[in-house]
Amino acid sequence: MSVPRRLAPARACRQEGFTLAEMLVALTGAGLLIGLLIGLLGSQSAFHLRNEDTIQASQIARALSDGLGPEIRAAGPGDLLLATPDTVSIRVDVLRAVVCGTASGGSVDLFAYDSIAANLQSGWRGTALSGPYSAAWVYTDGLTPVSGVSAAAEAACRAAGADPANRMPTRWFRRASGWSGGLAPMPEPGSLARIYGRLTYAIHRSASGSATVSIRRNGQEFVSPLEPGAAFEYRLSSGAIQARVSTGALSRVREVRLTGTAIGRNGRAGGRRVVYAMSLRN
Repeated sequence: MSVPRRLAPARACRQEGFTLAEMLVALTGAGLLIGLLIGLLGSQSAFHLRNEDTIQASQIARALSDGLGPEIRAAGPGDLLLATPDTVSIRVDVLRAVVCGTASGGSVDLFAYDSIAANLQSGWRGTALSGPYSAAWVYTDGLTPVSGVSAAAEAACRAAGADPANRMPTRWFRRASGWSGGLAPMPEPGSLARIYGRLTYAIHRSASGSATVSIRRNGQEFVSPLEPGAAFEYRLSSGAIQARVSTGALSRVREVRLTGTAIGRNGRAGGRRVVYAMSLRN
């Protein structure tokens, strides 16, 4: 006689999907992962912004060193026109020449041995003269003799011994008229002549309107931004340092200093302190 077999109880079938607890765990893990990713991206972005600011501050410091420095150092004490905490103005040569001789009608024959592209926007000009046996310069602001290339000036200059190797083209020999109207007496042969313009570096509020300042070159923004407080200083022949020099004492200035802090545009990195001491030529 066969014994009937006992059937195993049927197992309940599990429905597809996650339980509420499992979903909460998954969402919590995903939230943590997303938070970590956002934090990582944020730290990377902050790092890049700080790095960008550091590089930009270094570039500003380099621009000041390579641009403003050589132009200020090329000036002599007699070339200073204005010295205040936020502005320094100097005479900058655009043409240098040797006086070969004089001609009728107050004209002067010149051998222009140097022409400088100083990129001076202002039309302000002047003329300086130094005699053949003098190291002093006589400045006449506002006087610019009209000069033009002249074959007669070339003949006169070559006869006086200019360019003995005959290497300079005719365009370097000029006849200037109107000289007697501002400089008297007429320059002697062998004198040095300079035609100059005015170059001004000034500290202004940045064009961006932020709480920073910029340095402008003849009204055009040169470097930016710097922290407020940037200023020019001036060391005199006595060794004293002044923030402002009167017109009568400008010839006593021996060094122009710029102090300030170059910063990046993002404001994420510490600024780079700059202190430039630019000695004037003797």
